[in-house]
Amino acid sequence: MKNLTRSETAQILLSHDNYAIVTHRRPDGDTLGSSALLCMGLRQLGKNAHILKNPEITPKYAFLHHGLTKEKAEEGDFVVSVDVASEGMLPDCFKLLAFDLRIDHHGNATSFTPVELVEPGAAACGEIVYGLLTQMGAELDIPMANALYTAISTDTGCFRYANTTGDTFAVAAACAKAGAEVFQINQAL
Repeated sequence: MKNLTRSETAQILLSHDNYAIVTHRRPDGDTLGSSALLCMGLRQLGKNAHILKNPEITPKYAFLHHGLTKEKAEEGDFVVSVDVASEGMLPDCFKLLAFDLRIDHHGNATSFTPVELVEPGAAACGEIVYGLLTQMGAELDIPMANALYTAISTDTGCFRYANTTGDTFAVAAACAKAGAEVFQINQAL
């Protein structure tokens, strides 16, 4: 396993065309928002990206994946896990996949991919995905901003937890500037 920089990860993501994105079991707003953000950002960049349907998604967050999912990975898909700290956090239906990349913010994670981007200083995986997409040339639109804001607000307890940093607030400000429905998302969480 090799831990990559954001630049190295961005180059890898730009070098592939087909993506299957995977979330963790009992999915929360960070894994679902981060995966939606990554999927929409890759599509904006001309890539063929989908999120694999997680059987444990709840109605509370289902809106994040509307129009972004498919049932299974296809041959040639570059398989990326988002906010998955260990193989044990995968739903059973994803455990047989051959993963190519893990993007995560859990520093005490167990590696299960050949390469990964792990940034323990990030309050949410959404911050990392946003940084990657920005570096790759993607721009936040309203659906992406809603997904990103959901990711960071969930993992920071609406910015009350000690993991909230100045970078977290800067990302939240970018979401607001892009038109995220901040009030509605905060009320729903």
